Amino acid sequence: MRYRIIWVMLLLAIVAVFSACGGKYSDAIEVNKKFADATESYVETLAEADSASTVADAVNAYAAKIEKLAPQMKQMVKKYPELKDQTNMPDELKESRERSEALGEKMTGAMMKSLQYMGDPEVMKAQERLQKSMMLMAQ
Repeated sequence: MRYRIIWVMLLLAIVAVFSACGGKYSDAIEVNKKFADATESYVETLAEADSASTVADAVNAYAAKIEKLAPQMKQMVKKYPELKDQTNMPDELKESRERSEALGEKMTGAMMKSLQYMGDPEVMKAQERLQKSMMLMAQ
């Protein structure tokens, strides 16, 4: 029994060590994952939207997530200026970039479907909020 406890503790320690060694860009990958998750949720909600209210809610929810992530995204750009060069993306970030590109394709379709609601005042207000939240990442 005593040896089992020792082995279990040793195994947990090994897992903890390997989990902590996430690589140079592990924090950037995590922030990008959060951004991609938020974008994916937004795209899925837009794709299913059947009213201006649903579109406005989706846009506002996405804007809120972007407002929260913007400082983290800016911090990653400052910390890793080499990531601005899309042509020399580190291998650690290729999977994350591929996911983002796939989401971009899906977003085009979802945006086309929601175009019919873009003239709605509630949707327009939500779009303005989203624009402002996106600008937070660029400042």
